[in-house]
Amino acid sequence: MNRSLSIALVLLAITARAHAQVGDPTLRTDHPQYAGEGAFQTAADCVRFAEAAATAKGKKLTEQERALAIYNWLLTHQWHLLSPQENCVPGKVADTTKTQEDLIVFDAAKARFSYGYGLCGTVHAWNEPYWKAAGFNARRRAFPGHTNSEIFYGGSWHAFDTDMAGLLFRKDGIVAGYQDIIADPSLASSTKPPHPHYPFAWPSDFEGMKKGWQEVAKNPDKWFAMYNGGYEAMPGIVQLRKGETFTRWFDPDHYGGPTKRRFWHNLKNGPIRDWTFANNGEPRHDGQEHNARSNAAYCNGEFVWEWKKPNNYSAPYSIHWDADASVKPMLYFNHLSPYVICGDPVDDANPMTGRATDGLIVEGDISGKVYFAVTADRGQSWHRFEKPKLPLDLTEFVKGRFGWEVVLGLEVGNGEISKLKFTTTTQVSQAMYPRLKPGGSQVTYRANDRIASSAIPNFGSLEADVKRFEKIELRSKNVAYRGRTANSRFAYQTTNNKPGSIVFQVPRNGGNTLCEVRAAVRYQVRVPPPAEHDYRLEISWDEGKNWQTFAKAEIPTDNEHSNGWLAGSITPPQPIKRDPFDENWPALVRVTLYAGGHQTGLYDAQLYGIANCDPAGQLQITYGWKENGELKTAEQVLGAGTAEKTWTIATGEKIRDEFVRMTAN
Repeated sequence: MNRSLSIALVLLAITARAHAQVGDPTLRTDHPQYAGEGAFQTAADCVRFAEAAATAKGKKLTEQERALAIYNWLLTHQWHLLSPQENCVPGKVADTTKTQEDLIVFDAAKARFSYGYGLCGTVHAWNEPYWKAAGFNARRRAFPGHTNSEIFYGGSWHAFDTDMAGLLFRKDGIVAGYQDIIADPSLASSTKPPHPHYPFAWPSDFEGMKKGWQEVAKNPDKWFAMYNGGYEAMPGIVQLRKGETFTRWFDPDHYGGPTKRRFWHNLKNGPIRDWTFANNGEPRHDGQEHNARSNAAYCNGEFVWEWKKPNNYSAPYSIHWDADASVKPMLYFNHLSPYVICGDPVDDANPMTGRATDGLIVEGDISGKVYFAVTADRGQSWHRFEKPKLPLDLTEFVKGRFGWEVVLGLEVGNGEISKLKFTTTTQVSQAMYPRLKPGGSQVTYRANDRIASSAIPNFGSLEADVKRFEKIELRSKNVAYRGRTANSRFAYQTTNNKPGSIVFQVPRNGGNTLCEVRAAVRYQVRVPPPAEHDYRLEISWDEGKNWQTFAKAEIPTDNEHSNGWLAGSITPPQPIKRDPFDENWPALVRVTLYAGGHQTGLYDAQLYGIANCDPAGQLQITYGWKENGELKTAEQVLGAGTAEKTWTIATGEKIRDEFVRMTAN
């Protein structure tokens, strides 16, 4: 039933407060390529890993050697397939078989944790945060039937194509860029083994890319430059509450074969690729010899949270279930992770526009008149059930999202909830699984005692409901809320040629002290960009009294893309605490839009709050792998409050990863 809930004080924290939890647990192994989220939590972490792997003892890498190291890391952690999409535009439904640019995922953090695959324009947008984390400027470039990328070092631009796995080299051994090849078209055939390069030894690509570069040289003014196409915002943070288990299954057939697979894509049996450098060691290519004939797929993550009724419990908020005043709110539960919620498509191909199951299952013991509601957009829309019968499959309401919230209420004197079990299944990028290696593997565990909350405004909301995510009284008078639809891209537009601003609230969801704010927005920009443009993100720690800039768009004069992403993060100058019954931190994010004397607008906005939590709770870690077909396991129990620990697992010479599990007790 899709009926609205009127919330008097929006949901804040777990009603039955967990007495033990583990915030931001990560695992890192000593696998040479796939060390896991403990090594790859941010783009900057990935850059450090790639450079360390390429650095010989006592030798400092040159700029090009650093760039090549990152290039190789990207080749082994991303691969070519239809770009992932999410339901982020009201009126449009994600479907990877259709070209829907506004639904495509451009957040490199989401890509890294959940997907790892995309088409050329998407992948090269994702790459921008990595190049920038390494100190290189980056942009995308048009190409015949393709989108390429360039990075800047040594006083010029250089083309690094991680989608088609191709590099060309100048005669001095430096990676060539567009201008180099325009000046000397013969470079379209240049190679420098063992680096992957053009022309490919792959079917249909052998001559295609070489001809494309020849076309670039013939028409040098045609291949426009695009800046600010990708960004990084989603926190790579998992929180485990008492009684919660997080298991990652390496084999997508873990659930019972191809017809039981759970994923978020539109492709029979799920996302998979058999032409890639992933999973095959260090990339190498010498003429017809290469190691790109490999297979890549995805993993699954499964969160299972079992809750039992404590001695006494009550809701720390007021909630009205329509006009039924006899219903008392009792319990609130939530889930958020950097892994997209998926499902088992009924037709084995399409969980997006088709029906899917087993993405979120709720089981338990309830009796009497119980009210139940679920939201996947932080209370901006609700799906309500009266007298639900458990188990309840809520996949259709949460698939393609990264979190959910559930509220349960009881009719006074007529209902009981004694235990509940929530099972959430997610898609995990195969490259993020913390893999073991043969001949003994070292594992390092860290917990940073952090939890994350997200606020993705529902720009399909009516004007009257915008207050759920925006501080309307702080919006500049020359900005109008438009609301996004299938036919209208704008969420907001300026009404004149002057700077406009919108102020969003930083979300919270438990946690004691705010330690970081992240935000990302997508803006409209004229082509060519006006000289006096100003797109920026500002933070206020005191509810709008003072403001500090933490991100400003740099849009070069040669930019020929009509929109861009701006993202940034900032930590408060001093600890910020908040009453546990308040929904938001006192922090606010202001978006400024100015197109140098022209009207402009905002397409999208995403906000995240990261808070410290109490270091508490014992954690059990179990690794499972196979040796000669036999399942082996190794277990480590970490005491409450453990911040870091390293140990060795005695693996054999031939192994296959099966699962890794973390359980909070």
